[in-house]
Amino acid sequence: KRNTKKDKFKRKINKTNEINNLAWKKINKNNNELSNEYKISYEIIINILKEIKNIFKDEKITLDDFYKILKIGLRNSDLGKIPSTQDQVIVGDTERSRSHKVKAIFIIGLNDGVFPSVHKDEGFFNDQDRIFLKEKGIELAKGTIDNLYDDNFNIYKAFTTAEEKLFLSYSSSDIDGKPLRASNFILKLKKILINLKEESDLLDNDNNNIIIEKSLYDNLIININYINKRNNNLNNLENNIFLNYKYFKENDNYKEVLKSNLEYIKLLKIPKNIKKENAQRLFGNKLTTSVSKLESFKACPYEYFLQYSLKLKEREELKIKSLDTGSFMHEIIDLFFKEIKNKNIDIKNIDLKIEETIIDKIIENKLQEAKNYIFVATKKYKLLVKRLKKIILKSIEYIILSLKASDFKIMDTEIAFDEKGNHYKPIKIKLENGKTVEIIGKIDRVDIAEDESNKYIRIIDYKSSLKDMDFTNIYGGLQLQLITYLDAMCKIEDFIPAGILYFNLLEQIINSEKKIGKEEIEEKIKNNFKMKGLILADVKVAIMQDNNLRPSSSSKVIPAYMDKDGNLSERKSKVLKREEFIQLQKYVNRTIKEISYEILNGNIDLKPYYKNRKTPCEYCTYKNICGFNDGILKTEYRYIDKKTKEDFFKFEK
Repeated sequence: KRNTKKDKFKRKINKTNEINNLAWKKINKNNNELSNEYKISYEIIINILKEIKNIFKDEKITLDDFYKILKIGLRNSDLGKIPSTQDQVIVGDTERSRSHKVKAIFIIGLNDGVFPSVHKDEGFFNDQDRIFLKEKGIELAKGTIDNLYDDNFNIYKAFTTAEEKLFLSYSSSDIDGKPLRASNFILKLKKILINLKEESDLLDNDNNNIIIEKSLYDNLIININYINKRNNNLNNLENNIFLNYKYFKENDNYKEVLKSNLEYIKLLKIPKNIKKENAQRLFGNKLTTSVSKLESFKACPYEYFLQYSLKLKEREELKIKSLDTGSFMHEIIDLFFKEIKNKNIDIKNIDLKIEETIIDKIIENKLQEAKNYIFVATKKYKLLVKRLKKIILKSIEYIILSLKASDFKIMDTEIAFDEKGNHYKPIKIKLENGKTVEIIGKIDRVDIAEDESNKYIRIIDYKSSLKDMDFTNIYGGLQLQLITYLDAMCKIEDFIPAGILYFNLLEQIINSEKKIGKEEIEEKIKNNFKMKGLILADVKVAIMQDNNLRPSSSSKVIPAYMDKDGNLSERKSKVLKREEFIQLQKYVNRTIKEISYEILNGNIDLKPYYKNRKTPCEYCTYKNICGFNDGILKTEYRYIDKKTKEDFFKFEK
């Protein structure tokens, strides 16, 4: 029995050598396809034998064991091929297909962004990193440029493999009916081959018969929506669209559906305002709201109606949502100042180590809360917490530095206007029609200072993104919050406004073309942490806010520049006179009354603002309902003209 197995094994080895010899014979006869198969088979067997040798080395094994090991190796190898037939069809993608010459090639899915595919940076390393590592002898996966070259080569191979016919196709719309663009290759081919004729699976070009009615009908409705946006009627439809419209209008299966859809478009041109009796039932005689909600009404009344009146919410999806890091940082900073207050620590003499210890403890306690579980759920979020802690520490360090160089002291943080009565009752505004508006909300921080005769106040808001006071936004009703709170605090006590300021909680990255020292870096960071906003045009009050302000220099704390004569420069500072602050407060008060009046009277106009090529529609949760961006509704934007400080006060007068 053993001798028989030895003979069988010898015959297999001889067969392998025979295969190798045959491969070379076939190459000599120019039979490349078959010779490639022989070569691959030979290489696989040799590799398996090498693997066996490497694993077992000098260890002695029985012929039975060797036979079983060899069988396992062959079973797990890619040695195999689908039998070729005369009428075979090979399916593959351009990256993996290495086909011989065939009669016809069908390339499908030639859409923009799909063919060629859009390559994104792989992992943590970009192309420059990969080149650097390659020079050091470490070779990684291909980068963007290499992938681009590979794509072009694979596409060239795919286009040139066919001997007789080449068929190219692309999708005109996606599964939701939204139009898709053809690949750039289609456009190039049309320029090269002038007589090339494009056929559609929606229409039979020879007989103008409709092949796929549903897709064609969906495209017709999309086109009518766009035409409706351009304020044209159905008689002005392009010829092919008009023929489709005429066909479906006379089609028994579609004419009622078409009529219904056209009526839908017509009815939804401008949403009708809520009737007075329904508005009364919805809101009553008192509107409880916040300044941010009123700002969202000015952004788009229809969005306000859907979000706050109907209380529509997005459908819940099983996906990871972005973390609210801004709220997390706000909370930590607020708790830090409360802890300082409770422990009677003098903020102007606090040590950096004590500051870090307090913040560490607060963050540790906050991470134990269920709502912040996500911050410790994975290594990624743990790393994010470290970054946030670094930003918070640096921010608090510069907040304390600004307070040390100031006569202003923190009155309180997170000052609330609400029914709970922790600080103040809601801000009440009486309307002319007898109804009331109650505004609730919180101020991040209020600072106060006083001299011999006056008390001064400044409102400070922490922002996790770069923000400044903009008169265009104030004029358009999009930036009312700080002025509203300033007005409320001045009515509670006889304060004089010293400023409304934003402190931006941003990670500081310093760029420099040359090597700079630690002091220069610190100076640049200090400039980046400078508060933005509006201050009182009074040099004495400016010095109270920044004791280091000197002639012919800019403040490192507030948006102020003192000229050589010791006065605040109006051109280089962001200042308002006392009467201008009063005017601004009156304007915001009037704007809030106007917004509240419109809400209580049922105004739900579909009028998103348009300012500097920006609209709220891009990130709106409800854009699929109104269809404003898709052209379903024939309405206009509420255009907000750019306003400088001078324009604004001229307009007010």
